[in-house]
Order: sequence, then C-alpha cells, then structure tokens
Amino acid sequence: MELKILKKEENELKLEIVGETHTFCNLLQNLLLEDESVEMAGYTIPHPLTASPIIYIRTKKGKPTTALKRAIKKIKKINMDFTSAYEKALKEFH
Repeated sequence: MELKILKKEENELKLEIVGETHTFCNLLQNLLLEDESVEMAGYTIPHPLTASPIIYIRTKKGKPTTALKRAIKKIKKINMDFTSAYEKALKEFH
C-alpha cells in the first residue's frame, strides 16, 4: 500500500491509496462517517484498472488527519477481534 496526499487543508484531506480496492475503502469510509467530527467522507476509484482509490475527508471540527488515525485504530481493533474469534473457533472445531 502506498499513500499519496493530494490535498491537505485545515479541515479537508484528499489522498490516493495505491493498490487498494472497494473492500478497504468502504470499511474506512464507514468508520470515518461514524466519527462525530467528520462532516463528509467518501471515496472514488477513477478507473477500475488503476485500483488507486481517492479518499476525501472533510471535518466539522478537528483535523481530518486525526479522524483518519482514529478510523485506522478502529480497523486494527476489528482485525484483532476477528483474528481472536477465528482462532477460538478453530480450537473449538478441532
């Protein structure tokens, strides 16, 4: 994964995520929209063959980079919780 910042202002952030797809971007967008400081969050994939989505975040208050860090932290927790549940289910299965 590679990030390219396309626009960074006080309450707006636009970045390109090289090598990701709808799967990751949809999760990130949904978690950003749960954040009360986020006014708008969305993404677009300009061309399906490039697989370089563009994420846009605009905040009502606070920095969009802070909201992005909170969303990433939530993604890490979801991943850890899923991994734990999966490992537990494997132990019970055997």
